[in-house]
Amino acid sequence: MTNKAFTLTELLISITILVLINGAVYLSYNLSQKAYREGEKLAEITQNGRVIIERMNREIRQAKEITGDSPEERSSAQSEITFEDGHILDPYHYIHYFKTGNIIKREVLGYFFSGDIEETLHPWNALPPQGQTLETKTLEEAKTIGEWVSGLEFWGSKVINIALVLEKEQKSLNLETKIFGRNF
Repeated sequence: MTNKAFTLTELLISITILVLINGAVYLSYNLSQKAYREGEKLAEITQNGRVIIERMNREIRQAKEITGDSPEERSSAQSEITFEDGHILDPYHYIHYFKTGNIIKREVLGYFFSGDIEETLHPWNALPPQGQTLETKTLEEAKTIGEWVSGLEFWGSKVINIALVLEKEQKSLNLETKIFGRNF
């Protein structure tokens, strides 16, 4: 009568094959999870960048006037922009986009003369009466419109150029757009 059993060599070969198969399955699962997380990060910063650009695009396109001198060359680009709101009927409301830390914020400003108790709004470039200054007041508090922003640049006067760089956990996205204003 013969005993039917595995030899030690057969058992070791079987265990080695099982370990190799389990290792390959685990590695495949880990790689797919990593790819999923990386894709999720990129989708999140892409969506965030799209929302930021769309909002600025809509408001700048309707702007009545860009305040100050906007540089024509990217090498002199600014990290903020202020323009007269073209969406509302009230005159002299100025939207101001700016970057603070890794966040882009939006606020609404107004300008008045320092001696005016009623703080009547005037254009951003109005000349105050002698002995007074042109003061700024916040009409709408600064609100966050986007995060993960590592770079923001504005340049151009007839065509406003925007360059936006977003970064989140070693993922980076560069967005650029041109905005043709309807009113300036």
